[in-house]
Amino acid sequence: MTPKEFALVGHLLSNINNVFSREALLQTIWSQEWKTESRTIDSHIRNIREKLRQSGFPVDRHLKTIWGVGYKWETN
Repeated sequence: MTPKEFALVGHLLSNINNVFSREALLQTIWSQEWKTESRTIDSHIRNIREKLRQSGFPVDRHLKTIWGVGYKWETN
């Protein structure tokens, strides 16, 4: 994982079941340097999912997209 992807996963894991908007994730992970598009988060999430799938981790059970809102890490 890239450092930003690792930071995203870490933030979501530190806040289980909390939904974060793209903008909130940009502010948290990119802090002062977030002059980027909010869709950047979507690209990073897609890459995280692909990398975790390749390692055999059941990412679809945990990394959830909340349509129209953002993303969350969910536990059963």
